[in-house]
Amino acid sequence: MSCASAHAMAGDGRRTNEDWVAHLRHNRPDNLEAQEELRLYIRRGLGRAFAKQADLDDATLEDLTQEAMLRITTKLDGFRGDSRFTTWAMAIAIRVVYTALRRRRWGVRSLEDLGLSSSAQLPSKHTSPTGQMASTCRTDLLGALREAIARDLTPRQRAAVLGELAGMPTDVLAEQLNTNPNALYKLHHDARLRLRASLQENGFSEPDVRSILHEASNR
Repeated sequence: MSCASAHAMAGDGRRTNEDWVAHLRHNRPDNLEAQEELRLYIRRGLGRAFAKQADLDDATLEDLTQEAMLRITTKLDGFRGDSRFTTWAMAIAIRVVYTALRRRRWGVRSLEDLGLSSSAQLPSKHTSPTGQMASTCRTDLLGALREAIARDLTPRQRAAVLGELAGMPTDVLAEQLNTNPNALYKLHHDARLRLRASLQENGFSEPDVRSILHEASNR
C-alpha cells in the first residue's frame, strides 16, 4: 500500500466533501477506490465505537459495514455539507448498528408475545397524579382510555398504539405490522385523534386528555 493510500484510508480529509460525493456517485475507476477507503474508515470507526458490545463480533460488524455503505451511497443526495462527509457517513453507520441491536432485542418478540391484545401497557392507576389532575379524575380517565383503545380503534391502530407504549422501536413495529414508518406514523396519528375525540365525548377536558395521552406515550 502506498503512503498516499494509507493517508487516505485514515479518513484524514485528503478528499473534499465534493470529492467524496462525486467519487461515490459516478461509475468510474476512482469510485471503487473511494468505496474501499470509506468502507475501511467505517469499519474501523464501528469497531472503536462498539468495542465493548460483546455480541458484535467481527463478522457481524463486517456485515453491518456493508449495510451502512449501501445506506450511505443511496443517501448521497441527502448530504448537505454541514459537516465533513466522513462524519456524516459515520453517523449513518452508527444508526445502522443501533437499528440492528434493537432488531436483535425485539425481533424475536411479536406483538402477541407482548400481550398487546390488552391495555396492560398503560400507566398504572396507582402512580402519582399528573399536574393538576385529581387522583379520582385520573383513575376515571385511565379507565376511559382503556375502554376507548379496546372499543374505538381498529385492530391495526390498537396494535400500533400499544406497541408504542410497550417501547417497541418504530422500525420493528412497522415490520411487525407489515407497513413502513410513514404509514405507521399515520396509524398513530389517526388513533390518537380517535382516542382524543372519544375521551372528550365522555366529558374529559382537553388539558386532561392531553396530559394522559402524553404520559402514556412517554411511559
